[in-house]
Amino acid sequence: MNFRPLLILPPLVAAVIGFVWLNKQDTAPSSVVEKPPLAVRAMTLQPRALQATATGYGRVEAARDWIAVAQVQGRITHLVPDLAVGTIVETDQLLAQIDRTDYELDREKALANIASVEAQLRELSQQEANSKATLGVETRILEVAEAEYKRVVTLVERGTSTQAKLDSAQKVFLSQTSSVTNLKNTLALYPAKQQSLQATLSVRKAELAEAERSISKAAIYAPFRGRITQANAEVGQFTRSGDTLLELVDISTAEITAEIQPSEFGPMMAVAFSKQQGEDTVVDTSQAVEILKGLGLSAVVHLAVAGREGTWPAEIVRMRGSMDNDTGALGVVVRVVDPLVSRRAVMQPPLNIGTFVSVTFTTPLVDGLLTVPRTAVRFDDAGKPFVYLADSEHRLSRAPIKHGPVIGKNVLVKEGLTGGETLVLSMPNPPVIGMQLDPLLQDKGQ
Repeated sequence: MNFRPLLILPPLVAAVIGFVWLNKQDTAPSSVVEKPPLAVRAMTLQPRALQATATGYGRVEAARDWIAVAQVQGRITHLVPDLAVGTIVETDQLLAQIDRTDYELDREKALANIASVEAQLRELSQQEANSKATLGVETRILEVAEAEYKRVVTLVERGTSTQAKLDSAQKVFLSQTSSVTNLKNTLALYPAKQQSLQATLSVRKAELAEAERSISKAAIYAPFRGRITQANAEVGQFTRSGDTLLELVDISTAEITAEIQPSEFGPMMAVAFSKQQGEDTVVDTSQAVEILKGLGLSAVVHLAVAGREGTWPAEIVRMRGSMDNDTGALGVVVRVVDPLVSRRAVMQPPLNIGTFVSVTFTTPLVDGLLTVPRTAVRFDDAGKPFVYLADSEHRLSRAPIKHGPVIGKNVLVKEGLTGGETLVLSMPNPPVIGMQLDPLLQDKGQ
């Protein structure tokens, strides 16, 4: 008989006995074990005073420059001593002198012509006076001649005088009448002669003024204290009207056009305008400088040399008014007073033209602003921002917010938070609203 198939029975019996034994174990429900609170980093939000900064870069430029252009021609007789690029000149210092001999001769000619015309006017005035006196005498003679003529006419009518006497008396009367008429005509011409001489006198005076003006233009003076940046003149050189002799830049003030990206300048302006948020504020951007000054923005120029940093307070003077075509940056022009003054106590170097510097713009402290770290802001599926909070029972909650610009590592909160909330910084994984938290406060205030 073959017993080999029966060898499978012992393992089957053992399996059945084991299954029955397992089913007889205690099936009483075990107690539910609650998960421990999730430890998260958190901070308490509090409004605080905040100021924002923005940094721009640019090169130092002269606030104003001036070109000395010859306005008269002639040979140069004098130049400022040691004339060269870099020479410092003072206000009203004589820079160049052009030979003025020809113009002084023109002035003498004009003076002589004026004296001649004035003499002619005096002569004409005396002639007029003499003619008036002569007219008075001739008029009296005419009256006598007229009376004599009338007397002879009466005698002829009575037959006591001859026709020859009448003709003679009439001739004398007509001759005297002609003399008086000629004198009156002469006197009538004097005003026109005086006007002609006055016009000639005006021309001579204009020639004198032109000569004196040319003499004044022959001397060129520095309009301000500055540094010579270009010199094109030599003593003895003949220069023509319109030639450039030298160029001068003002060293009392310097300007920097700070190139700032709108992404940096915008948040700073948002902080400056934060007290007006919620208002329908209309801003006239053509008055940008007045607006910036009214908001209390300050500017400081920085220059790092040999491991030290020099700083200069600056004044905001104007906006460039256009964006840079290559970088898209806006330009804010600031002005520094006495840029060449070096302060040895703080190892501050002079601020020379062409130096590349940075300009930091800072808003005044603005109270009552609330910010949260950028990493604490989340976005839902619709793209709306929110933050996780720990409520009074240390349970996870979510609060939608309306945020402003990014300021450094923080984000300005406009709506949704009032302060005093516990902000969850770390990301719960998975974030289940209502889950128990163990907030580990990193900082008690913003």
